[in-house]
Amino acid sequence: MSNTIVVGSDGSPASKAAADWAARRAHRYCSDMRLVFTVPDATDPGLASRSRAGFEAAAHTLDEERARLAALFPGLTIHTTIKHGEPVAVLGGLSHEAGMVVVGSDKPADAHGEGFGAVGPQLVIRSACTVAIIPVLETARTGVVVGVDGSPEADLALQVASGEAEMSGQALTVVHALTHTGPGTPGKPRDGQVMPGALEAGEEVLAAAVAAIAARHPRLEVHRVLDTRHTPAQALASAAGGSGLLVVGSRGRKSVRHMRPGAIGSVVLARIGCPLLVTTGPGTSGNA
Repeated sequence: MSNTIVVGSDGSPASKAAADWAARRAHRYCSDMRLVFTVPDATDPGLASRSRAGFEAAAHTLDEERARLAALFPGLTIHTTIKHGEPVAVLGGLSHEAGMVVVGSDKPADAHGEGFGAVGPQLVIRSACTVAIIPVLETARTGVVVGVDGSPEADLALQVASGEAEMSGQALTVVHALTHTGPGTPGKPRDGQVMPGALEAGEEVLAAAVAAIAARHPRLEVHRVLDTRHTPAQALASAAGGSGLLVVGSRGRKSVRHMRPGAIGSVVLARIGCPLLVTTGPGTSGNA
């Protein structure tokens, strides 16, 4: 696996926001980046001319985007790729040879499945590497938020988040949501009672997380949130409301991998306005 950052690109504001975020990161960490434009397969011979036109338009869009980014980040190595197929399948395939895949989050899919807003939740499930889902940011945000549950995958997310916070000079907020006896309803506080021992267990999870951070990053400013009212996804969305980055593990016991893709989109992606980083870690599979 290389350290190349793969970016879904289609010329939309969402994909440009994703490309800007990826380019800043690639420039900072001396990585290269690859802009990928997907065009639908034209299996019908009658659509061949339309496919060629789409390919030419994609090449023009990528050339313009590469020139724009090269002007903003001199010296950055930027590759471009055009592939036939659906974005999830294409980007998921490329994730096996990438260090990170980045897509925009505010563009809904059209009737044929194109559009990276709908791709994000599906890509999280299929990717073999870390996925970043980037909204169009209208205001400056600060702070890094991470969800923990005591699992190895959440521990990896904690390592990534603490490193991101220290590198950027921002505070880190560690969030844990308690287990309830009743189900949560998206957008509403939980009505169920906290399970016996959950409060103490939650405090232990947070204490262990803070101790691990202090051992690696003793000067990092750390805040802790023990959420007693929300599901894990809702707790993260609430804590990350004004932050600059939200980091979650891909297969923690309460992770996004175990939610339905629709729940990821409606509860997490649609309710936060900051970049989301979903890490892959121990026990994960990019093709689950």
